[in-house]
Amino acid sequence: MRYGYCIFCDDVRTEIGEKLSFIGVYSGVLMLPEFPFSLPKFCVHVNLITLATEPYRSIVLRCIAPGDRQPLLEERLDAAQLSEQKDVVEDAETSDIPINVVVGASLVFSPLKLRQPGLLTVSAIIDDKPAEIASLRVAQR
Repeated sequence: MRYGYCIFCDDVRTEIGEKLSFIGVYSGVLMLPEFPFSLPKFCVHVNLITLATEPYRSIVLRCIAPGDRQPLLEERLDAAQLSEQKDVVEDAETSDIPINVVVGASLVFSPLKLRQPGLLTVSAIIDDKPAEIASLRVAQR
């Protein structure tokens, strides 16, 4: 089974040992004082999970702001990011236990301009099929 999730936050930092720190994580809603509004920096960390025996062939991530038809961002993950799955796939072939592969990407918007309240939506085209991943509600206080 394939699935994905997002962490919406103010910043994503790479620490020593390739650990990620998420700063200012939003929990379901981003409250703003008025619209339009511009955040100096906004990040979305996307994780996509699949069985190692069914690795991803292609991934294009999209992020759409409330009220917009065109994506704020459309990013194709490069072959190097996807090729990292191969080591896990080889291990999975010799294991009796199902092993998952996680492909992650951090999307950084600097600035993020929001014109109106609504849903900030992250979706993808995975192996040529559309997939909804997550949304963050954007509201006015």
